[in-house]
Amino acid sequence: MTTTLLKNEITKALHEINDKSFLEALYTIISNRNDAFEHELSKEDKQILDERKLAYKSGNAKTYSLSEVRKKVLKNL
Repeated sequence: MTTTLLKNEITKALHEINDKSFLEALYTIISNRNDAFEHELSKEDKQILDERKLAYKSGNAKTYSLSEVRKKVLKNL
């Protein structure tokens, strides 16, 4: 199902719901979903990310393959 079709189906379903507490709960979920992406990095965080990006691009950063990461994770479980 495409995003547009899914939105249309949800809109149709919402028009049929008369349960105020359910609609309020749904509204809370939707409101919190939008708020979750309103985070701004601090100057320090941006600086750390910029330094790591430069290290990666210059080849000076230690990187791991996916299989190495899996081994480390499984080892520590």
